[in-house]
Amino acid sequence: MTSPATIFSRYFQRSRAYLYLWVGFFFLLNCHTEPEIHRDFQILYSVNGVERTVYDFESRYVEYLISTGKNDTYYDRYTFLNQLIDEILLAQSAENKGYHLTEKHRAAVQYEQQKSVIDHYFVDQMEQEIPELTDEEIRLAYAKRQRKVYVRQLYSKDPNELEIALEALREGEPFVDVANEFYELNPYDSLAGYLGPISYFGVDDVVAEAAYSTNQGDFTSIIRSRLGFHILYVEYVEFPALLAEDEYQYRKSGVESQLRLRKQRMISNDYVYNLMSSLSVETDNDAILELKEVIEQLDNQALIEQSMIPESGETIWTDERIQSLSSSYNHETTLASYVLSGERENFTFGDYLKWLPYLSFQESKLRLGASIGRAMRNEVLYRLASTRNYQEDERVKRDVSHRSIQYLSEYNQYKMQQAALSDTSYLEVPNSFVDRMIKAKEQVMEAEYWIIPTSSIQEARSIKDQVTIEGSPNRFDGFKQYEMGLISGNNDHYDLVKKSVLAQPTIGYSSQEGWMVLMVLDRELRMVSEESKVDDLQLSYRLYSAIEQEIDRLRSNADIRIDTTLFDSIYNLWDSSNSSE
Repeated sequence: MTSPATIFSRYFQRSRAYLYLWVGFFFLLNCHTEPEIHRDFQILYSVNGVERTVYDFESRYVEYLISTGKNDTYYDRYTFLNQLIDEILLAQSAENKGYHLTEKHRAAVQYEQQKSVIDHYFVDQMEQEIPELTDEEIRLAYAKRQRKVYVRQLYSKDPNELEIALEALREGEPFVDVANEFYELNPYDSLAGYLGPISYFGVDDVVAEAAYSTNQGDFTSIIRSRLGFHILYVEYVEFPALLAEDEYQYRKSGVESQLRLRKQRMISNDYVYNLMSSLSVETDNDAILELKEVIEQLDNQALIEQSMIPESGETIWTDERIQSLSSSYNHETTLASYVLSGERENFTFGDYLKWLPYLSFQESKLRLGASIGRAMRNEVLYRLASTRNYQEDERVKRDVSHRSIQYLSEYNQYKMQQAALSDTSYLEVPNSFVDRMIKAKEQVMEAEYWIIPTSSIQEARSIKDQVTIEGSPNRFDGFKQYEMGLISGNNDHYDLVKKSVLAQPTIGYSSQEGWMVLMVLDRELRMVSEESKVDDLQLSYRLYSAIEQEIDRLRSNADIRIDTTLFDSIYNLWDSSNSSE
């Protein structure tokens, strides 16, 4: 059950993906020439006149599958489709309540607009950098595009969690057995880790290239995509019976477009390096050191709700911490300057602040200079895009509209749950809900401990050795001591604190914060009372039912249309009738 605090603090997290300058799933929209429109741009469903295409559904669903590690089933697809429908309904309800006029909605839309402007500008710039593709390159990509590659995966946001599984596979243990062990499935699931068929151009580049470069029955090493870390297993490769020349000529322009976009991402690093090298950047080291001290002194309690950057495994800036930093430092302070179009421009703290939602908090704290460089890169690209009026680009407007709906849906849920919290009357909790919640932990933990964040395991080992010999952990940068207090099961430190040996420095890894040295000074585990569990169930059901009742009401008055024939056909993706997809 998602708490209202969690919903609120996530109010624009979907726009907070780290602004790597190669693009994600949205690139598919640029890949299709007119003959390709027959499927990806068909309307799959509509909600009170708001239409969504096959592409709109698939791009979010595939990302959902990869990020959660769930299997692709008809039931999960249909459930996810209904969640997207509910999202639109809740957003429309939020607009009727005037939530679209709030400052937070304006901020969420502004952040998405900034990101989208840069994404599309960058793609268009890369398009100009790609040499003409040869017919041989296009034919090879077309051949791969025709195949069905059935894939299973082991997925984690922490690569270390995959090491034992990889070793088991190398020793010959069947992938399905390893997947059941890895995901701790009981009873045994023969579909463990099953993703189904993936298309050559339909998923993350790293995932696609790894899968299509692996033989049937083989597995990959640990690979890193923008969503996390994977071991892929190619269960079956189905080749087309015939690659017809007429079909190739018909599809050639679309394949070429997709291949060019993939190559764009391959040269993006050089483009950014050359751009930044041309700016004659000068930094104000004193101002940067002063800002670093301010960041280090921010209250760590502002990080109650954190989110991970899929590409890097690092934590992002939360809205609470951004607000705290904003009020703690002069917005006009110049951190650096650069030359653009022959004029030297100042890069101020205010400029840095507006790009924080896309940046790593961990990098800001440990490598502030690098973080400022990334923000400056974003600012330069945004200025270059603005001179070409990218704010009015239809692709940007579409992205902003979709983000607005996501935000309004989440904020509406938060407000409804807030209202539900103020209702203290007794509420009968159905047995079905109790059964779903029965798996909740019956133990709680209180502990006193300290942590020292590090940038690598090597640094963690060095600090651990020094603390073991010399003591005095508080002399290290980032040292934070936590007084005796309750640690909930969803706290990122919970497992580390629970498993650590008392009074001994320990090296730990957190998916949210990276490598660290920690020491548990005191720890106590106790059982949750039956009375508190009943109270928790009451609260959980009250929050759950508040949203469910609103959705039921909205659905009863909504005009919802689903093309069920089209939905069934995309479940059987890449069959002989549309194998080009």
